[in-house]
Amino acid sequence: MTPIEGTSSALPHPSSTSLTWAIVLTGLISIVAVVVLSLIHRADAAATVGALGTTTVTALGGAQISARNRQ
Repeated sequence: MTPIEGTSSALPHPSSTSLTWAIVLTGLISIVAVVVLSLIHRADAAATVGALGTTTVTALGGAQISARNRQ
């Protein structure tokens, strides 16, 4: 079997890994906050938190895409 060139580049860069975790945790925290606020009948606050969470995850996702393009 011949070795595959560039296998070391297949490993994720540590900064992209931490950025991925930031995206996942931000999304998870936003979902939990929206559910809790909805359960205590704070629909206005839930909508605000949901919008902020969506915006943050989208911005972090864009940053991750640009970071991968630079590698």
